Amino acid sequence: MTDLFADRLVEAIQSKGSPICVGIDPIFDMLPDAIAGASAKRNANDSEAAIDAIFAFTTAVLKIVAPYVPCVKFQSAYFEKYLWEGVEAYYSLVQEAADLDLLVIGDVKRGDIGSTAGAYAAAHLAEPPFDEHDDIRMPDAITVNPMLGLDTLEPFLKTAKDYSKGLFVLVRTSNPGSAELQDVRLDDGRTWSEMLADKLHVIASQPALVGSSGWSSVGAVVGATQTHTMQSIRQRLPQSFFLLPGYGAQGGTADMTRAAFKEGQGALVSASRSILYANRDQKYSDISGDWKKCVEQAVMDMKADIAGVLGT
Repeated sequence: MTDLFADRLVEAIQSKGSPICVGIDPIFDMLPDAIAGASAKRNANDSEAAIDAIFAFTTAVLKIVAPYVPCVKFQSAYFEKYLWEGVEAYYSLVQEAADLDLLVIGDVKRGDIGSTAGAYAAAHLAEPPFDEHDDIRMPDAITVNPMLGLDTLEPFLKTAKDYSKGLFVLVRTSNPGSAELQDVRLDDGRTWSEMLADKLHVIASQPALVGSSGWSSVGAVVGATQTHTMQSIRQRLPQSFFLLPGYGAQGGTADMTRAAFKEGQGALVSASRSILYANRDQKYSDISGDWKKCVEQAVMDMKADIAGVLGT
């Protein structure tokens, strides 16, 4: 793998004609009855049945969305809750997505010091060094948490450079409580997230991380709902791709993402529940009996929505 992640991402977005990332957040209780059985009879404590249902659901979703979107984002927590069998399913599904030519973001939000961060990078970003695992694909990029200090990013950055992978650093998250810390004003007038963006720009602009497209393989997670600071962070991170969670179920709209783009490029709008569980949405009531058609229609509607804002 020689092309930088940022270049592969730009190419994938252009190929699919949409800057959309589908979040894979499989919740057993929300799965369609056709996959997990009648809701009243489901047993959430039967881990084997739950994992089988999640695997079947996710593989079906991947096949549905692959023609429309460049990448998917796996939230590892929804797999880790099922212990070793869930983790095995996670890596197997990453491979399934890769086989469909989808770029994969591992939403793992890891961040720690020294050798511990190195171990996290090896577990979630580097390609496995073990002979018996040579058929396993790892994510193309992962999310990382810089709260312990930017030195904690070093092992992840080294791995990203070694394997042409990408990072999305949490800068301004979409949860309501994030303002308590991330919008705190510093003595110089910047918010905490703006200060982080300034420091991250120094890292992201390293020549070894910037591809021929002009974009860096070190991106930022910026909530789609955080319109009040998005423009400022974009100015501070001119070469970083933004991963924008919060579209749909969290209240984010296509118009809210406008400031994240530069001439129609540089951002991925992420939606999870509004696509995965579209059969629960009243606006798809006429096709709710076919959950797969609901997923496909939700993706097509989101694609048109974002295109309307970008004028594409």
